[in-house]
Amino acid sequence: MIKINKISTKLLIMVSIILLIVFGTSYLLHNFFSSDYYLYKMKTKINAIYDEVKDLSLDQLMDKETAIENNNNITIVRVENRGSTTEINDNIQFALFKDKVSLNKFWITEEVLQKVNEGNTVNLLFNQGKLKSSLLTKIYEQDSSLILIGTVVVHNTDALNIVNQLSFYSVLLGIIISLLLVAYYSKKIITPLEQLQDVAKDISNLDFKQVTIKSGDEIEELSKSINQMSQRLKSAHAELEKKNQSLNTLISSISHEVKTPLSLIQAYTIGIQDGLDDGTYTDIILEQVKYTSDMVDFLIKLSKIQKTEVHKEKFDLKELLLKVISQYNITLKNKNLTLQTDFHSVERSIVEEDISQIEIVFNNLISNAIKYGEENVFGISLVNDTHDTLKFTITNKTTRLKEKHLAYIWDPFYVIDESRNKEISGTGLGLSIVAEILAKNDLKYEAILEDSYISFSVWFDVEVTENNC
Repeated sequence: MIKINKISTKLLIMVSIILLIVFGTSYLLHNFFSSDYYLYKMKTKINAIYDEVKDLSLDQLMDKETAIENNNNITIVRVENRGSTTEINDNIQFALFKDKVSLNKFWITEEVLQKVNEGNTVNLLFNQGKLKSSLLTKIYEQDSSLILIGTVVVHNTDALNIVNQLSFYSVLLGIIISLLLVAYYSKKIITPLEQLQDVAKDISNLDFKQVTIKSGDEIEELSKSINQMSQRLKSAHAELEKKNQSLNTLISSISHEVKTPLSLIQAYTIGIQDGLDDGTYTDIILEQVKYTSDMVDFLIKLSKIQKTEVHKEKFDLKELLLKVISQYNITLKNKNLTLQTDFHSVERSIVEEDISQIEIVFNNLISNAIKYGEENVFGISLVNDTHDTLKFTITNKTTRLKEKHLAYIWDPFYVIDESRNKEISGTGLGLSIVAEILAKNDLKYEAILEDSYISFSVWFDVEVTENNC
């Protein structure tokens, strides 16, 4: 079985079938039923006139006869219903002749006359042969008189044949023109659809193309929707590839980070079994276990932050910062560290953010400065950067960090020290947690290295009241 796939072909075939059915039906009706329909209409006209005059007296009929004949193009004759059948026929033919109706054939039989005398009406059709016409009549009796209502029915077979032949050629020409128009306009419709099909195929192959269609109809709207879909899929695909790359990097980094302490634990455990412990092996094993445990905790925390929804609420940012700093007083004292602060001049510090996540940011940045700062002093500032923004900054000295490192310090497991000394580099997860939180909260942040001092800054939108304006 032949399978038709092209819409244009389907449309052409469908329209062709419709045209053939419509025009073919019209041609058949004209060719086979027009004569019968014409005769039916003539009979209907005769019957209508009979209904109009049947209740009239002879005098009333004579008064209206001329008007009825002229208005309806018929003939009404009246003869006395007496004498032989031949006499009656002669009288009727003479009356018709006076009305200028010439007949080759006309004869009313005794049977017909008997029916009329019984009060019936009789319809008769007299074919006039070579005259190519017939006389359609209706005969009835009224007040001892025979009344004939008749009209000439033209034999229009030849004329109908010519008309039907002309109709056939007209139908054929109409079908050809219609098909040409359908082919032309279907191409105008199908061409942009084929363009959309090509673009859809490209998109399915991850080639996110755009298409330009100016048709001013639903197809143009569809093309715009496909373009928007293509753009969104392109962005989503790029984001997915970025996440996959990050995931691969993360898995690789986790594998490396876990393998190193496990290898050390294994080696020192074997050393203990072999009696090589000099008294430090247990401490080293415990140190590696603690490092691995800390790294797992960081990973769990990072995973939770990625899944946790942001719940914003209004709070005093300055008060939160003071609270977090107070938790490090003992640590600062034990490490002989000095914290220089600059946030006492802040006039407005009411913000609307996720307070629990911002607290994590402050904790990670402060602990990062305490752990990796290279002098016994670091600074924290909170100032009104603009009329409606607060800028938080924490600064500490570092000689290991270079300008080339700044683009990667927010990545998970990124460490500066190539030896990956845990005393110096840590796990490389603290700043990635900070970046994840700030991104989820739509907060601007940056890291700047200047004269061996690294500064981490975060900007917050401040609630502005009418009294502050």
